[in-house]
Amino acid sequence: MVVKKVVIKPLEPLMLRSQGEFEPLITGSHTSAQSLIIPRPSTIAGMLGYIKFNYGNMKEDWLTTLTQQLEDVNIYGTLVESNESYFYPLRMGNLFALIDNNTLCSLPKISKRTGESYENWEKEIYDIFYGEKNKLFELINFQDRVGISLDRQKKIVKEHYLYTARYLSFKKEVNYVIFVEGNLNLKGDDGKTNETVVNFGGEGRVVKIEVQDYYDVRAKDLSGDYYLALSPILIPDCIIDDTLEDDLIVMGKVDKISLGFDIAHHRRKEMLTAILEGSVIKKDLVEKYNDLAKKYNIVVSSNPNDNIFLRYEKIGYNTISKIDCSKLEVRKILTKES
Repeated sequence: MVVKKVVIKPLEPLMLRSQGEFEPLITGSHTSAQSLIIPRPSTIAGMLGYIKFNYGNMKEDWLTTLTQQLEDVNIYGTLVESNESYFYPLRMGNLFALIDNNTLCSLPKISKRTGESYENWEKEIYDIFYGEKNKLFELINFQDRVGISLDRQKKIVKEHYLYTARYLSFKKEVNYVIFVEGNLNLKGDDGKTNETVVNFGGEGRVVKIEVQDYYDVRAKDLSGDYYLALSPILIPDCIIDDTLEDDLIVMGKVDKISLGFDIAHHRRKEMLTAILEGSVIKKDLVEKYNDLAKKYNIVVSSNPNDNIFLRYEKIGYNTISKIDCSKLEVRKILTKES
């Protein structure tokens, strides 16, 4: 099946919101929001569904609607691109970095040389996060804004609606890249091209979308000892303890995440436990995840319509990349590549 590279080019500062609310009854008199650095898959997939089909029939829940709109595609994401080079997310607890392929490939070498646990190679890892190898400081900036909310009918300021927002801005030209398997023909501004300008993320920020032909980046087998999470790996509640008990996460972070805001139904989407993007995992975690999925009937068929976690995978969650210096290979946790 054809694999396309979808390039998302920000045209202004972005607000990629995570969990949290602006409502003063929840947060108090002063509310704040800070943009994520990398958009979550549901944000990207929602944008693609909107471009292809507009809102359409919104009687179903957001995930069912979205997977029906994107029925013939499977999304893998997300990478950061600048000057035709890819940069990968990397986490250690609350520390976050964007690193190039050479730095990524050094991680298994460091681990094999000095021990399996990252505490044993702590100094070299901290050098990655705080030194020149962290390209985050070269590429990304933040833009702080303060605002108020207006009651337009009374023409006064709403009480308790003071907020601060930290927008994501860019020091250089930065793109987000996903790979799409299947038939993705986006309707451009002229109705013919695979380029278009569209709103993206919170507050309707503007990006340009380009679709390009690309080589097949899907991994055909589960080889290699270490993998990098390119998007959050969602963990069902019934397998959390079993999945996390055997030190199968080499470095990274596990947290509750929000899957975004359901605009059509005016409510926040569900929150799930996830191994966050940028975490380094062992191959054994993928195998154990699949074994537990069979044990607890998380996957009862290969049809995404029958399995909610296969639907999450379809729109981009659970994407992992083999840590390999020779080429980029991506795959999903549950979905077997053909």
